[in-house]
Amino acid sequence: MPILHRCAGVPGQPCRVLCEGVRCPVHQAAYETARTRRKRQVRPYTAAERRRRALAVQAWVAENGPVCPGWRRPAHAVPREELTADHPDPVAAGGDEEQPLEVLCRSCNGAKADSVELDELRDCELDNDEHV
Repeated sequence: MPILHRCAGVPGQPCRVLCEGVRCPVHQAAYETARTRRKRQVRPYTAAERRRRALAVQAWVAENGPVCPGWRRPAHAVPREELTADHPDPVAAGGDEEQPLEVLCRSCNGAKADSVELDELRDCELDNDEHV
C-alpha cells in the first residue's frame, strides 16, 4: 500500500491534497514549469543554441537513423522527436559551452542527468569526509 503525503503545493498556493509524492500532479507541473523558468533566467537557450542542437540531432539521424546510442544501456530505436542534443560534460558542472553535443533520447538524457547529480553528490560527500 502506498504511503500518502499532503501535497506541499507551490509557494503561495498550499494544497494539502493527499498524494503519493511531494506534490499533487497539478502542483508538480506548476513547480516544474517555475523551475524551468528559473533555470532559463540563469542560462537562457538562445536561438543559435536551439538551432545548434537541432542540427546536431538532424546530423545524427541522417548518419545513424532514429537510434539512441544509449546511456549505460544498449542502443535502441526511438521516435525521431524523442532525440535530444546535450553537452556531454554539463556546463553547470564546469563543462565548456561550446563543446561538441551528444545525442541521446529523452529517457537516457534524464538518466544521465540523474547519474551526474549522484556522482557530484558522492564527490561532495568524499570531500567532506576528508575534512573531518
